[in-house]
Amino acid sequence: MDYNYPAFSFEFDEPGIQAWLRDGPKPGERAPAFELPALDGGTVRLDGLLGQPVVIEFGSYTCPIFCGHVPPMQELAQRHPDVSWLVIYTREAHPGETTPEHHSLDDKRAAARRLAADEVIGRRVLIDDLDGTVHRRYGAAWDSVYVIGADGLVVLREAWAHPDRVDAVVGELASGHDVRPRETTDMASPSGRPIGEGLLRGGKRALRDFYQTAPRPVQQRLRESPSQLVQDALAEIVH
Repeated sequence: MDYNYPAFSFEFDEPGIQAWLRDGPKPGERAPAFELPALDGGTVRLDGLLGQPVVIEFGSYTCPIFCGHVPPMQELAQRHPDVSWLVIYTREAHPGETTPEHHSLDDKRAAARRLAADEVIGRRVLIDDLDGTVHRRYGAAWDSVYVIGADGLVVLREAWAHPDRVDAVVGELASGHDVRPRETTDMASPSGRPIGEGLLRGGKRALRDFYQTAPRPVQQRLRESPSQLVQDALAEIVH
């Protein structure tokens, strides 16, 4: 699939996780260096943050799982001020007519600004390049998280963010004890908006693409969404 794909499909899921397992830095390995522009100005170098733990989460405006984790991740950032907390903005997870795939860095910055405006993100937001160089270097999963020790080694990598597990590992690092490197591939339970509403940030086409390629149990959950916005959109796009 193209990095900035125009439409999501559930067919991307398994190959995407396998690519993340294969290509991303593994627990105990050194985290790849990067230097990226920040949404609030300036640039951030990973090497310049080491000496203390760093937590990186990859996400986008149209990723409902990422957006659902914003409040608990913000709470963690407030409770652990001695950790550097970063968000690296990626491709759109669920592009559509409202928020399409990125064709330029200006598109990507604009989407990141919408994210910052609509969500309370106290972490610093960095903008990856149009080809997702840093995202792909870290495996290119949709909502992956890396906890990096003060020495630059990965102590936790998650294909899907679990704020409680991030909290546990950060707490272990703060205690000064040796931390066993680990990884997870299971998806955390969705939180935040009713199922389907986050997809509408991409547009009705994003909801259609998700619904049409989803397994039947997921389609059923969407049809039963308590959101009237989702119900109205499905009535238009599902025949």
